[in-house]
Amino acid sequence: MTLKRGYQLHLSQGDFVLKDIEGRTRKFEKIISILQDFHPGTRSMNCLDIGCSSGIITSLLGSHFLMAIGIDIDREALQYAKSHSSSSHVHFGVSDSMALPFKDNTVEVIVCNQVYEHVPDANRMMKEIYRVLKKEGFCYFSAGNKYMIMEGHYHLPFLSWIPKPLAHFYLRMTKRGDFYYEEHLSLRGLRRLVTGFEIHDYTLSIIRDPQRFFATDLFNRGSFLYKCLRWLAPYLYSWVPTYVWILTKE
Repeated sequence: MTLKRGYQLHLSQGDFVLKDIEGRTRKFEKIISILQDFHPGTRSMNCLDIGCSSGIITSLLGSHFLMAIGIDIDREALQYAKSHSSSSHVHFGVSDSMALPFKDNTVEVIVCNQVYEHVPDANRMMKEIYRVLKKEGFCYFSAGNKYMIMEGHYHLPFLSWIPKPLAHFYLRMTKRGDFYYEEHLSLRGLRRLVTGFEIHDYTLSIIRDPQRFFATDLFNRGSFLYKCLRWLAPYLYSWVPTYVWILTKE
C-alpha cells in the first residue's frame, strides 16, 4: 500500500503523456463527445475531474461546464495545472479520490478517466463517487481491461495478465520499471466495482462510429482490420482493451 501511494504521488514526473497537450486534447474530445451525447446541456452544470494530473483535460472541460474542478494527490502535477490555467471556471485542489471533499449529492458530472487501476482501494473510490454524485448526475468512467493484449502504461504484451511477482520481474527485464503497481480488473471485476450504478455502455458505439466520438485516431474505418473488429467486437466484448461507460445512480 505504501509503495503504491508513493508511486501515485509523483506519477506525472515519469509519464510525459500526462503533459502531452495534443494527446490530452484528443482524449478530451472523446470525453466531451460522450458526455454531451448522453446529456447535451452541460454548460449549466459543475464537473469534477478525478485524477486530473496536469489538468489539461480539466481546463478544456471548463469551457463546457459552469465550473470544472480537478483533483489529484500529485502536487507537482497540480502546480503545473494551476500555472497553465487562468480560467475562472477551472479550479484545482489536492485531494484523495478515496475521501472526496464534497458533501453528499452535490456533484452533477464526474469524470473518472483511466484512474481506478492506480487507486489503492478502487471500491472505496467508487463508493465516494456514488456518495457525492447527485441523484440525477452521471459519471464518465473509462477503464482498462485486465485482459488487454498490450498493457497501456508500459506497452508490454500480457503484463496485466500475469501474477505480480512475474510482472515486477518482466518490467525489470525489459527495463521499463521496477514495480508493477497497477491493479487492473476483468470485465466481471469492473461490473462488480460499479455495483449500485446503472451502466450506459458506449464501448461498442465508439467502435461502430469512431468519427462521431472522435476516435478516428484509434480506428481506421477504411481498413480491413477495422471492418473485422467492428463485426467481431460484440462477440469478443470480454476482451475489449478499454470500456467506456456512463454511470448513473440506480
